[in-house]
This record gives sequence, structure tokens and C-alpha cells, in this order.
Amino acid sequence: MKKSNKKRKVLKNVRYFGGVYKNSEDLWLEVSEYIYKQYDVDFLETVYISGDGASWIRQGVNCLSKSKFVLDRYHLQKYVRVATTHLNDEAISQDLQEALNLSDKKMLTKVFKKIIEKTGDNENKIKAIKNAKRYILNNWDGIEIRSNRGIVGCSAEGHVSHVFSSRLSSRPKGWSRKGVEKMSKLIIYKKNGGKVYDIVMAQKQKKLASSRQEIQEKLIKELKKSSNRYESVWNSNLTVIHKGCKTGLYKELRRIIGICG
Repeated sequence: MKKSNKKRKVLKNVRYFGGVYKNSEDLWLEVSEYIYKQYDVDFLETVYISGDGASWIRQGVNCLSKSKFVLDRYHLQKYVRVATTHLNDEAISQDLQEALNLSDKKMLTKVFKKIIEKTGDNENKIKAIKNAKRYILNNWDGIEIRSNRGIVGCSAEGHVSHVFSSRLSSRPKGWSRKGVEKMSKLIIYKKNGGKVYDIVMAQKQKKLASSRQEIQEKLIKELKKSSNRYESVWNSNLTVIHKGCKTGLYKELRRIIGICG
């Protein structure tokens, strides 16, 4: 098989985020912290959040200041195909595309009416068309932003495929929640330029430090035990402490322990 001489276009300054989160806010908080560290937010005009319109993606608009949701082209075109492919009518496909490009809701409604009329009595297909229309209208704000700001595309689906799916789900695999969480974090770490060797060495250092801490704590406990043992002996009922006040041994011991001068 002949290899292509074309070089793949490399996206620079790409930062990956992902993993298993208890709620979507945790993810967007992570993204927000990165933005504040990397950019001067006072001069940051807009953060575009592109996706399929799922609630967890839209949650990002509430978590990131100056952000706007954009419906990504992949999912938009998916529903355009659902609505028009069966007709094999280039003109009506172009009309629907024009309505979307102009973000003209009235025109869109008219085009969908034509599509349903031309579909005939196929109830299943009409149901799919209405579902496509509903999806488009529910994400109309994201379509308007795309049209008005001239936003071309989004690489989210490609990233999901090449970053996560290739390792986690392209071939049938079974994962525990903990396993997929660890693996996804490791994948993200590597994609962001991290080295597995550094993780291994950091774990070894942590284990060594923990071992030293355990040894130190054990020695301290042993010293305390020894101290308490000798203290009980020292405070015992020695005859020389309580009797023979005129002897030299009594006076010397009393002087050492500070009972008298």
C-alpha cells in the first residue's frame, strides 16, 4: 500500500480534558481554571462551546464566563441527511441548507413542510423527519451563533474517536468504573504532553516518602514507649528517696530530679 506524502495538519496549543466526573460542573471547573491560567480574561472576548446540544455540554455556558454554545456541524448535518436523503431532491436539500446558513426559522419551517408533503404516507420516515426538525429548533440558538459569527467547524467528534474510542471502545472491552477513569486520565495526560515515565517515578518517590514516614512514626512510638517505661521506674517508690534524708545518696538524687536544691 502506497503511503501518502501529505503531512497531517497538526493542531497547536490544543488542550485535552476528559475523564469520569460525578457531574458536568467538575469538568467545566477544570476548563475554567485552565482558561484563567493561560489567558488574560479581561481581553478574552468569547469562548465558543461546540457540541451536539446535550445538557452537560450546555452546562458549560453557565460555568464559563463570556461563553456561547454552538451546534457542531457534524450533528447538524446528521439530521439534515435524516430529513432529506430519502427524497433524492437536490433543490430541497439546498433550500434546507440555505435556511440553516441564514438562520431563517420561517424558511426552515416551510422547507420541512415541503419535505413531509413529498414523503407521503411513510409514518416511520415522517416521525424521523419531525424528530430532526425538533432537534434543529431546540438547538436554534447554537445555529444562529454559527451563522452570525461565521464559525466553520468543530473537531470534537474526531478527538473523541482518536483519543478515547480507539483505546476504550472501538473493539469490545469491559471496563470497571475505576478502570475507565484511570485509563481516560492516563490518555488525557499523554495527549497533553505528559510522560508515563514521570508518573512511574513520581509514584516511586511517593511510596519511598511514605515508607520513610512510617519508619519515622514507628521510631517515635518506640521512643515514647521507652520514655514512659523509664519514667515509671524513675517515679517508683525508691527507699532512698523517702528515707535517710541525711545520707549523701538521698541528697544527690533529690538534687538531680529537682525536688530540692
